[in-house]
Amino acid sequence: MQWLEESARGRYYDPVVAQLSFSHAAIHTTSDLLTQVLFNLCGRDELTQKLRDEIVTVTQAEGLKKTTLFKLKLMDSVLKETQRLKPVAVATMRRLAEEDIELSDKTFLPKGELIVVACDKMWDPDTYPNPSTFDPYRFVKLRERPGHEMSAQLVSTSPEHLGFGFGKHACPGRFFAANEIKIVLCHILLKYDIKLADGCEPRIRSNGLSLNADPIARISIRRRAD
Repeated sequence: MQWLEESARGRYYDPVVAQLSFSHAAIHTTSDLLTQVLFNLCGRDELTQKLRDEIVTVTQAEGLKKTTLFKLKLMDSVLKETQRLKPVAVATMRRLAEEDIELSDKTFLPKGELIVVACDKMWDPDTYPNPSTFDPYRFVKLRERPGHEMSAQLVSTSPEHLGFGFGKHACPGRFFAANEIKIVLCHILLKYDIKLADGCEPRIRSNGLSLNADPIARISIRRRAD
C-alpha cells in the first residue's frame, strides 16, 4: 500500500480495488505453480526422495530460514522447470501503445494497440535442449556453469524465461512467492506421500492466453510414517 501511495503521486485510487488486484495477481499464480509441481512429482519417486534428502540436509544444518531456502537448489530447479513448461500464460507483459510507434524492424504499432510478449522462447530448442521434456535438473546444471550461478534461479528473469516477466516490470513479488512455495513444498514432501488418483491424467487447460493446472485432477495423499 505504501508503494501504491507513492506511485499515485496524488492521483485518486481505490485501495480496496488495489488490494483485490494484488490478491488476484498473487494467489492463483502461486497456487497454480505449486499444483503443477505436485502433478509433476507424482510418479517420480526417485526425484521426490532426492528433494526430501536435500530438504533434510539443508534444514538440519541451518533450520528453516530465508538463507536455507536459497540452498534448496534442486527444488529451485524443479520449480523453474515446471514454470518453463507451463507458465501462467503463453504471453506476458501486456501493454497498450500510448502513441504511434515504429519499432527498429519497421513494425508499426498504432496508438491504442494492445501488445504482448510471447513466451515461445521458453520452448525453443535453440535455447533449451529437448524443450518439451520435463528435466528437473536443467537449471541445477545451468547454475553450475561459470557466470550462470545467479541467472538460473527461479526468481531470475531473462528474455529466455519470462515466467516472472522481465526488466523493470518483472514481478516484484517473485521473491516472496518463491519462498512461500518452497516452504509449502518442504512441508508436503516431508509429511506426505503423494500420487495421482487412479485413472487421473492431468492436462494443462488453456483459457485465452492463460495456461492453468488441471482444476479437476486429483492427487491421493497419505501421511508418511517417518
